[in-house]
Amino acid sequence: MAPDSPAPAPRRALSLRLVAAAAGSRLLVLAVGFAAAALGGRRDLPVGWRFPARAEALSGWPGHLVNPWAHWDGVWYVKIATSGYAEADGSTAFFPLLPLLLRYLGLLTGGNLVVAGMALSLACFAGSVVLLHRLVAAEFDRGLADRAVLYLCLAPLSFFLQAVYTESLFLFLSLACVAAARAGRFRLAGLAALLAALTRSTGVLLFVPLAVYYWSQRGWDLRRTDRHVANLLLPLEGLLVWMAYLALAFGKPLAFSTAQAQWERFAAAPNYTVLRGAVAAAWGAVSLLSSEVLSRLWQTPQPGVSTTTAATNVFNLVFLVAAGALLWYGARRLPRAWSWYALASLVYPLCFPSKYVPLMSYPRFTLTVFPLFVCLALLTRDRPRWHLPVVVASLVLLVVLTARFAV
Repeated sequence: MAPDSPAPAPRRALSLRLVAAAAGSRLLVLAVGFAAAALGGRRDLPVGWRFPARAEALSGWPGHLVNPWAHWDGVWYVKIATSGYAEADGSTAFFPLLPLLLRYLGLLTGGNLVVAGMALSLACFAGSVVLLHRLVAAEFDRGLADRAVLYLCLAPLSFFLQAVYTESLFLFLSLACVAAARAGRFRLAGLAALLAALTRSTGVLLFVPLAVYYWSQRGWDLRRTDRHVANLLLPLEGLLVWMAYLALAFGKPLAFSTAQAQWERFAAAPNYTVLRGAVAAAWGAVSLLSSEVLSRLWQTPQPGVSTTTAATNVFNLVFLVAAGALLWYGARRLPRAWSWYALASLVYPLCFPSKYVPLMSYPRFTLTVFPLFVCLALLTRDRPRWHLPVVVASLVLLVVLTARFAV
């Protein structure tokens, strides 16, 4: 089948084994989070970081099961859903769709927004698994689709897909956008992209696969432009809706961007961010691995830069290199819409580094770049001996990082 074909994806059911893997991965994450919360206590937030009070939804063992999934950004989403936005506290950095859904879903959970957020994320995760499998099975084959879904379920940071974070919702909306555009249903695709743009800033990047599918299905002939071309602008319109609200509420349409200063983010060229990330990772490796004498070369620029920060910088660079290598390996075998979207999604976060952690949150951002899982599936199918090590390494990292997140 030719790339970017408008033919609908075949409705091939997931195998029972794959359903078990998806459900099992979520149960594993819940169990690890529960154990970490019950045994590990609570980790204090970094000095100087302004976060709302944690959303402790429940007490006792139910709390250990639920509360860990509203940490870090999750507390912001719960706070916004409860109290709304305020210009001064930095909450405008968080896009509105998830808090809005939490507010109304909370009516079904007795006002417990953390439970509502977990339920929403798990539902979107299930939808993402189905959509990803159908898309990959349509473009390639069912075997490759099985692999791609397995790698998504076991991804080291896939615990975010059941947390009160935007990852699961955004992944579902982006897959829905691509699936609809592939089928030539551009109104539906544009609507999904608009909602994605109200979920997080990277939603505007869905213009890329929308445009590629639209023009490729018309033979790249401008004379075949029709009324559906207007749907290509819906991702941008989602961002404009958010900016209009900020202008009316606070008189600052770019408040979502200026609020990033709380996380010490600033605009920069991608190559500058990569260079800073590499330098930070190199010094982090020195701090973590060298002798006591050499480790003195690591001069902490402020009290908040710690061993944890050093390890984070190393981890972030590893993910950047791995993501770039995977896309380089598989880009020519993917549909153009997927390759270009993945490239845009990997470059965009590099435009907004953070001062002491240049690649802040970069591994998490890669979680929603679904073509990367297809590239990994292509890689391990070409090299079957790599499959088991990838699965084992992913599982180990998933357990460790889930435990780290949950306390």
